[in-house]
Parts: sequence; structure tokens; C-alpha cells
Amino acid sequence: MAERPASRGMEKRIQELERQNARLEETVRSLKENEALFRTMYENAPVMIAAFRKEGPPVLWNRECESRLGWTGQDLETIGDPLSLFYPSPDARARVAGMTRFLDGTFREYEPTAKDGSKRIQLWANFRLPGGTVVSLGYDVTEVKLAEQALKKSEQGFRDLIESFPSGICIVHDEKVVYRNLEQQKIFGRLPETYFPSLYDQTHPDDIEGLRQSYQAALSGRVQTAGMEFRHYPSGDISDTRDMRWIHFTVSPMEFQGKKAVLFNMVDVTKAREMELMLTIQDRMASLGRVAAGIAHEIRSPLSGINIYLHTLEKLHEQGELEPMKEILSKMASTSSKIEAVIKRVMDFTKPSEPRRALIDVRVPLEEALGLSAVLLRKSGVEVEKRLSGDVPPCCADHQLLEQVILNLITNAVQAMEKMERGKKMVISCSYAGGLVTIAVADSGPGVPQSLRQKVFDPFFTTKSGSTGIGLSLSHRIIQDHGGSLSVITGSLGGAEFIIRIPAHKKTGGAP
Repeated sequence: MAERPASRGMEKRIQELERQNARLEETVRSLKENEALFRTMYENAPVMIAAFRKEGPPVLWNRECESRLGWTGQDLETIGDPLSLFYPSPDARARVAGMTRFLDGTFREYEPTAKDGSKRIQLWANFRLPGGTVVSLGYDVTEVKLAEQALKKSEQGFRDLIESFPSGICIVHDEKVVYRNLEQQKIFGRLPETYFPSLYDQTHPDDIEGLRQSYQAALSGRVQTAGMEFRHYPSGDISDTRDMRWIHFTVSPMEFQGKKAVLFNMVDVTKAREMELMLTIQDRMASLGRVAAGIAHEIRSPLSGINIYLHTLEKLHEQGELEPMKEILSKMASTSSKIEAVIKRVMDFTKPSEPRRALIDVRVPLEEALGLSAVLLRKSGVEVEKRLSGDVPPCCADHQLLEQVILNLITNAVQAMEKMERGKKMVISCSYAGGLVTIAVADSGPGVPQSLRQKVFDPFFTTKSGSTGIGLSLSHRIIQDHGGSLSVITGSLGGAEFIIRIPAHKKTGGAP
């Protein structure tokens, strides 16, 4: 009977051991699962994970380590000092060994050597486990560092390029100049240290609005690039024309320090303007030379009349008839005024002047250009037909410059037909449609080939011997400065037809 309690106790002990064994098996299974999970995470981690004992091969060396450095765990097991693989130089190895003493988890930069001999740039943080094993986490930043270095080099190269650029470059933010390159500083001076100057400092008052509109158009993104010219006075005294500089610029939108800004590209075109002025005078003189016969006729006829009046006066004086002499003297004064008007018109046409726009009827300079070339047209045997519309609104234009362009087109048309024996005809028209005033000069000459229709407006391009090739170029520039266009097509007469289009003045508040 005493054996039964002992047997029961043994059974209980066996059952308890079985339960403990089951728990142990569950724990082992769980540990194996966790180990498998850990190994999966550790092997596939996107960071380098390594663990080293004080001596001997690495405990951990995951795939990212192998991928970034090329060395495998087996490579590291065959050598007593793994650092000698990564840092062949004893000095570098000693320096790194000193850095690895810092086990504070802070990432520090290292430059190990990969298996292929390439230098890598990596960030490693080191920890010490209670058993003395050192665990390291690393990121390979070689490509990022090289990209940063390339970016810095590119940025420096770009800065050097901008600083040495032959045109002035400046950045404008909130209508304040915040950057100037060296060439820009030559034009406008260095930026003050205490404030950013206004974009409109030392600018002619008449040009400020155009400058502001270009800036606002670029800033708003309405245009990707726009440009114009303005007058700059380095001394700030706009009354001193000797100090005035013509500046041509283009503008483009950009971002500066996270804010919208505008990039200005400026060139001092003062010398080019002066040369252009000389060419303009030369072209005007050439135009006058071609119509000189007409000018001589306009002067000769009144002079002949004056001589006749003088002869008549002499006879009346001999006869003592004083009353008719008053009428003769009045006619002489009127005739003299005509000569004076012709001379003044020639002087106005030839003298240099700044463009002066005003509201004008474009038919007036057209008629005056026809008047100057009347004798040339008659002597050349050119039949002229005028088609001038009666409802042409005024334009904001320079009277003299517009007359110069029309006279140039007329004389060019006469020259184009000079070898023709008959059928010389010219049609000059002026009309209005779609907000544009159109002036057209068409002739029955040989015309302009399609391949040359753009080239004829290039400076110094000419198909005529003895010509400067600047007339159409200057005419094109003048019309563009008026906000218009000058083009050439094949006209209704079979020859060339040059077409000028200028915006008509917009009426505001009922006023012209």
C-alpha cells in the first residue's frame, strides 16, 4: 500500500517534467523562429551590420557589407586582423582603431578600401554589447558624397562662368538688386553693403515704366524672356548727356533663395548705338542723294519765280508804279518761304536726333516721302498709284523716322525697276484693320526670291553694287522699335511688296 503514493508522486513528477519539456521545446522553437527572423532581417537589412569580438573573425557580416565592400565573411575569417583588409596603410589603420574606441552610437565618417581597390566613403556607428562584442551599423554614402562634390564643383564652375561672363548679370528680387557679377559691377558699381539698391536707380524717368513692365512680365511668368533698352546715368544726373549709357537687357524668371526673382542679362550698347546713329545718317544722306534731283527742282522753280519777280519789279520801279510792287513783293516772300520750307525739311531729315514719338497721321510722312521722291519717280518713268484709306486712326510714331523708312522703300522700288523699259508701276497704300495701320509699297519689278526674304533685313546684306546694305536693316529696326513689323511678299503687281504694320493708338476716356 505504501508503493501507491510513491507511484503517484512519480507520475506527477513525470507529468511536470513533460510539461517543462514541452515549454522548453516551445521556447526553443520560438528562439529558432526569432533567430530565423533576426537572420532574415539582418541579412536583408538596407544598412551594413557587422559585429566583432575583441579578437578573431566577425560574428556578423551581412549581405550589405559584402555588397558595398566586396569582402565576404569567409574572407574575413581567413585573416587575423580584418582592419588590414579595409585599411592597408598602417597609419590609416591606427587612426581608425582610435576612432572605434568611441562606442557611443554616433555616426562617424570612414574611408575603407573595397576588395576591388576602390575607396569608399561610409558612416559607421559603434556599440558594445555586455559580453564585449562590438556591433557596428554603417551606411555607404560614396555616391552621395561624390554627387555632392560634383555638384559643388559644377556650382563653382557655374559661379566662375557667371563672374567672368562678358555681359552684366544681376538678380532682382522685390525690385531690389540682390546680386551683380563683375561685368555688371563695371556698369553699375558694386552692391552697397548696407542695403540693396532699387532696380530703377540712375535710370531715365521715361524708361522706368518699360523696365518695370518687363520685370513684372518675367516675374509673373507671362513671358519666359523679354528685353528692351534703357538709358542709364552712372552719375545720377540725367541732364548730363555725356554721362548717359544705353543698356540693352533681357529678363528671365528664376528662383532665388526659395522666392520668385528675375535674372537680368545686360550689355552696354552705347558704342553700338553711336555706330548705328552714324549708319542712320549715312543712309539718310544716301536716300537724299537718290532724290537730290527732286530737291533741286523744288528749290529751282521758286528761285526762277523770284528772278522773274525781280525783273518785273525793276520794270515797275522804272515806270513808277508802286501799287503792283506790293503784290509782287508778297509773292516773292511766299516763294522764299517755300524754299525755306524745303531746306528745313532736308535739314530735319538729315540731322541726328533721339526718337520722338507723337500721335501722328501716318499718311502725312507718306505724302512727304512721295513729295521728296516725285522728280525721281517722274524721271524714272514710274507710274505711281496711291490708295490711301480715309479712316486711318493716328499712331504713336516718330514722323521723321517713318518718313525715312517710306522714302527708303520707294527709292529701293525705283532701283529694282531701273532696267525695265516699260511697265514700271508702283502702288502705295495705307489702310487700317485689326488694330494695325498698314503701309504697303508694291512695285512691278523682279521681286525678292523666297530664299532672300529674311536675309534682306540683315545688316550689310545687299544684292546691288555700290550699296551699303544698311537701308532695309535700319528700316526694319525702326519699325520694330515702334512695336510693329516690316516684311516682304510677292505683291499684286508681280514684284516685291514691302508691308509696314504699326499698332494704332488706343483711345482712352474718349481722348485720342
